[in-house]
Amino acid sequence: MTNNIIEQAKRGLEGFAIGGYHTSGNFSKYREDYYKYFGDPDDETRKYAIAAFTCMLGTWETGSLQIFQPIQEWEENKKWSSNPLDQKRFYRLKDYLYALLAHHEQIEKEFPYMYEDIVLFLIKIELNQGISYEKWFPEHNPNLFQRLREEILIPNQHLVDKRSHRKFLLKEIGIEPFFESDQIR
Repeated sequence: MTNNIIEQAKRGLEGFAIGGYHTSGNFSKYREDYYKYFGDPDDETRKYAIAAFTCMLGTWETGSLQIFQPIQEWEENKKWSSNPLDQKRFYRLKDYLYALLAHHEQIEKEFPYMYEDIVLFLIKIELNQGISYEKWFPEHNPNLFQRLREEILIPNQHLVDKRSHRKFLLKEIGIEPFFESDQIR
C-alpha cells in the first residue's frame, strides 16, 4: 500500500517542476488518504504523503484546484455538475489538519521547505477567503482551527515573509528541476 501512496503522490506532482502549484495537483483523480502516512516509518512514504498535502494546499491557494471544500459547497457543486469528479467526495480538511498537528514538529525538522509552504498556504488561504476557517468549515470542530493557529500558524507567522527559493523545495521533494535557475550548484 505504501508504494501505491508514493506512486499516486508522484502522479499528482507531475508538472510541478515546470509550473509549481499552478500545473500540478492531479489529486482529485486519485483518492488516497495521504494524511495517514504523515508519521509513516518509511522516509519515502512520509515524504511523498507530505508533498501531496503541500501540493494540495498550493493548488488551493493559487486557485488552480480546490481539493478541500466545506460540505455545503461540495453539496452545491455536486447538484449542478454532471462531471463525475464533482460527484466524488473531496478530501476532508480536518483529517489532514489533525495529522499535521500530530506530526508538525517532525515535518518541520525533516522537510523545512514543505513545512514553510504548508504554513504559508494555510495562512494565505484563510486570508484570501476573508472569513475564518471556523465559519467557512462549520462542520468541523472549531477547536481544531484554534489549535492549528496556536500550535502552528501563529508561532510560524514569520515564514510568510521568508519564502525560500523553490529550488530547495524541488530538492527536498526529489523533483528534477526543469529550469536552469532551479538547479542547485
